[in-house]
Amino acid sequence: MEKARKITNGICWGIIIITGLLLLVSWKEIPALVITHIGAGVSYGSKNTLLVIFGIEIVVNVLFMLHYDIPFIREMRKTKMSSGLLNVMAIVTQIAAVIILSLFVLLAVMQ
Repeated sequence: MEKARKITNGICWGIIIITGLLLLVSWKEIPALVITHIGAGVSYGSKNTLLVIFGIEIVVNVLFMLHYDIPFIREMRKTKMSSGLLNVMAIVTQIAAVIILSLFVLLAVMQ
């Protein structure tokens, strides 16, 4: 499972680096207002919000790298669920979190 974690961390850092480079290269072309939330309505915010989201993405990935258990996985560890399945859930959650946060930034870059 440790090898899978290393591969996952490499993939996630690759996504983060590509996202950061695209954000840096495209910064001048990004509109002043970007979509920050889509739900019942669309919310707009400053393009500086993208830097905050990018920073959150880095922090989230570091926490997963340090094997921080998010609350639902921590609760699952208290049950009799196998540790292998829990590790797979943590890996999938890490990849999903990084991809979702990257998509917020990349969608603004591609506007």
